[in-house]
Amino acid sequence: MPLSRKAASGDAAPLRAPRRMTVDERRRLLLERGEQLFAEHDYADLTMAKIARAAGVSKPLLYHYFPTKQAFFVATLQRGAEDLSARVQPEPGVPLGTAARRSLGAYFDWIDERPVAFRRLLTAAAAEPGVRDTLLGIRAATVAQIAEALGHPDVEQAPPALRAALNGWLLFVDGCVLVRLDLGAPTRDELVEQVLLTLGGAVAATGDERALSALAAAVAPESDAD
Repeated sequence: MPLSRKAASGDAAPLRAPRRMTVDERRRLLLERGEQLFAEHDYADLTMAKIARAAGVSKPLLYHYFPTKQAFFVATLQRGAEDLSARVQPEPGVPLGTAARRSLGAYFDWIDERPVAFRRLLTAAAAEPGVRDTLLGIRAATVAQIAEALGHPDVEQAPPALRAALNGWLLFVDGCVLVRLDLGAPTRDELVEQVLLTLGGAVAATGDERALSALAAAVAPESDAD
């Protein structure tokens, strides 16, 4: 077949081979697909072979990035935790009450975007040690952040009663979220106020005056906190 005039004259655009993805790009795409898969399927129902097929990669390539299914799942959790941490990070210079409400609201919004994944995360945490360790690390970091806001910058030096109260409060919040997902109530803003008040009660029971003084602004009505 004769060449077209355009091709023969050398004006045709040269063919380019598709650019190969970098290691970081490939890993990011695998994690994005993994988040979807773990939200759609029970952890026990997924195998590395099924994940590889759904992600459009070979099983050896998937193993190259993640040695086990648990390692893959934990990596998706860490990615989600980084996203959540960025969302709930308090803004500098914002009053404590406003910052607390915004952080809690962002946390509930994050869960509302992935309710099935959140349920399965808690279920997997009870069965998989690696997942449980990841969640414990996230909770420990959250306790340290709250303790700092309540006047204890070094959580290790905070009173044990306060540390116990903050850890228990976080578990209470997750329980409230699960009930809200089942009932469709209370509203996001109502739940924010409810859990803030329960935080006040938990801290009051510890008798820690420094934390109580700092918390007073956070549990005040929004009009007073701004």
